Amino acid sequence: MPKTEPIPCTREEMDKILDATMDNDFFFMLFKVARKTGRRLGEYFDVQVKDIDFDRKVMMTKVLKRRKKVLKEALLDDELCQLIKRYIAKEKLTLEDYLFRKVGYRQIQNRIVFYAKKAGIDHKVSFHNFRHYFITELSRKGYSHSDIAKLTGHSTVGVISNYD
Repeated sequence: MPKTEPIPCTREEMDKILDATMDNDFFFMLFKVARKTGRRLGEYFDVQVKDIDFDRKVMMTKVLKRRKKVLKEALLDDELCQLIKRYIAKEKLTLEDYLFRKVGYRQIQNRIVFYAKKAGIDHKVSFHNFRHYFITELSRKGYSHSDIAKLTGHSTVGVISNYD
């Protein structure tokens, strides 16, 4: 059976999903970070607290390239830095702790479906919608394809052209 094209989420739908997660600090933080950094779900699992440089406002993620993990920077804004700092303090995480490994990959996928339904969104939503949303927002703001490729961890511009 052929894959269907994902239906992108609007800004309002993304806001509703985040509002639906307000009762869960972990998912609120994860989804907010995903919305503003555009990384794939698997890239978050290797992020340790020590991989975040709050002074430079960057989070180092590991991207799989030709079977090797390559470090890539994801930019954080002030709001994300504060959100992550509060979460780290509340959970009493150490520098060696993983920030996004509280639950497994499948549980995260299931929770995005749960929160989308809770938010009243009637089309299929997956974690990858956060990446699509991020890329669409960058494009709307006038970022070039090469800048978008860098911000999403791509090495070439061609792989992002289908997000327009």
